[in-house]
Amino acid sequence: MAEYALSSLNEIDAALRDTAKPWHSLFAWAEERSGISRLKLFFGIVCATCMFLIPGSMSAMLVSDVLGFAYPAYATIVLMMDSVGQLPSGVASSPTNGSESVSPANRWFTYWLLLAATLTVQQLCGGLLRLVPFYCLMKTAFFAWCAAPIEANGAAYVYVVVVRRFFNQGR
Repeated sequence: MAEYALSSLNEIDAALRDTAKPWHSLFAWAEERSGISRLKLFFGIVCATCMFLIPGSMSAMLVSDVLGFAYPAYATIVLMMDSVGQLPSGVASSPTNGSESVSPANRWFTYWLLLAATLTVQQLCGGLLRLVPFYCLMKTAFFAWCAAPIEANGAAYVYVVVVRRFFNQGR
């Protein structure tokens, strides 16, 4: 368990230091100005966001939705621009077991399907969902896990466990 936690922290730190990511310059600037490591700054931002999302107000719902949309939209556009003129990876093959990696395209398609389904349910049951304690926080944490720039993120997990199994049963 400790090895998994340490591995996850190392992956988060590597993602924060990745120069290709849009947040690199912001974290580099903040680290230089404050003298606090990027990982600590990141967890400080996460804690502050959690405190804002706990009450579940209308503004918390808006912030939760924006957080669920901003980076994934950016990453999807980058993926689309990188694949212009190329064959999409993973289209011809469909792995059958959960040990194989999930292509970035499949991860992002799964993410957008999950977000659309969640926003549809939220639109239909919004008043009731605001009564669920920590709903905004749980939703934001789930979508942060699904959009995490790591190989085994939540969208890959949902793709392997739900989408692939459901659609391979009919074949």
